[in-house]
Amino acid sequence: MKISRNDFTGTGKVYRFTLSQMVKGKANIITMLIFFLIAAASVPVMTLMMGGNNGAAPGEGENAAEAVGITAVYVRNDTGYDLDLQQITLTNEMFAQTEFVDTALMDTEWSEDTYDSMIQPEEAYVHLEKDTEKMCFTVGAYTLEEKDFSDGDLDSCVGVLSGLLDEARMVQQDAEPEQIAAMTDPYVTNVQSVSEYLEEEEDDQFGARFGVQMIYSVALLILCSFAASFIIQKVIEEKASKLAELLMVSVSPLAMLVGKILAVMTYIFGLIASLVAVMGISYVITGQFADTSVLGSQIAAAGISSEILQISPVTVLVLVISLLLGYMQVSLISGLIGTGCSTTEDVEPANLAVVLLVMAGYMVATMTVGFGGNPVLTYVVTLFPVASMFCAPVRYLVGDIGIGMLTVSWVIQIAVILLLAYVCARIYRALMMYRGSRMKLGGWITMFRQSSTKEVDHR
Repeated sequence: MKISRNDFTGTGKVYRFTLSQMVKGKANIITMLIFFLIAAASVPVMTLMMGGNNGAAPGEGENAAEAVGITAVYVRNDTGYDLDLQQITLTNEMFAQTEFVDTALMDTEWSEDTYDSMIQPEEAYVHLEKDTEKMCFTVGAYTLEEKDFSDGDLDSCVGVLSGLLDEARMVQQDAEPEQIAAMTDPYVTNVQSVSEYLEEEEDDQFGARFGVQMIYSVALLILCSFAASFIIQKVIEEKASKLAELLMVSVSPLAMLVGKILAVMTYIFGLIASLVAVMGISYVITGQFADTSVLGSQIAAAGISSEILQISPVTVLVLVISLLLGYMQVSLISGLIGTGCSTTEDVEPANLAVVLLVMAGYMVATMTVGFGGNPVLTYVVTLFPVASMFCAPVRYLVGDIGIGMLTVSWVIQIAVILLLAYVCARIYRALMMYRGSRMKLGGWITMFRQSSTKEVDHR
């Protein structure tokens, strides 16, 4: 028996009927609303859990710099350089509530001998001068013996004024802002052995590979689980209500299954697109009152970046094709298993059988992701059906295989899909008429052989 265009007659009719039933179903509408609420709440919840700024004023947020306890700093500048003291309060959150006063603008004569009669316990006096004998600059900080702030606050004050003096010296030498930033940016040192460095680099790479594999595998697992559940439920419901027998009068068996698969695919992909849109809107709204950049920072901290993913239009195409092929395989299997059931009580056992099959591919993908250096294992998981739909695209994205091996994997998956479609074309009508206990694999094989025998007898 060959698959012809006649086998797909009535596909559109089944597609429209099934999609209409799914969209209008009360249970599906309630489920969609719940998903939309979860998607809308997920962005602000994750942002706040990851430490996103909740919109507090400077110095009040969880991650904001703690303000110093100094209310005023009187600065005597004898360095010969102009210091923009107001810049400190504008650019440094620690000193946002601190006033910096240039003593040259005051009538009082400030010195190390007279400052204590002019400041309060919450104030400080700082003298910057050039030592011509030692050819250096000195910064002296003075407070009352009983002060209302810590020594650390005073050290921070001296540090920020020293940095301001360095910038003023560079500006006088015609240094560009980019050059000044490069010379004044802080740096961190890290001392470790060669083996520790190599081990850390390997751990970072594994974390990135595992993260990419998990994200894709979970997405495909959810897609396949939804597809299996919807298809099995629709098939069994139509079979139990005798609706399938009425449809088969004018629709070929294969067209019935393909129509259902396409309708479920449209519904699920439409649902996913809607959820992405809801999350996008939630992201924009959340950005108005919280720092959503922490989400990207967490992803980058896991080592997942555009460089390792090689993000491009080709990457998107690879993921879409892989998802569709995986969906088609699971959908056809779900249709066959669903038609082997007779009552709605068989929905859960039938769905469990498909989920266990999909979970097997999921577990293989997650357990072998760390063995990218083993070419034999990589080729096995890339080409073996069920596992390949989880492994092949990820192995291609992280560079374990090339486009040639990925294409071979797709060809094998297409061959499996065509084989399943061929089996459906032969036994789907008989399965839809079957009444009895849930059919096992042996029953399918027997029915397929009987179908082949009948075809030979007709000839």
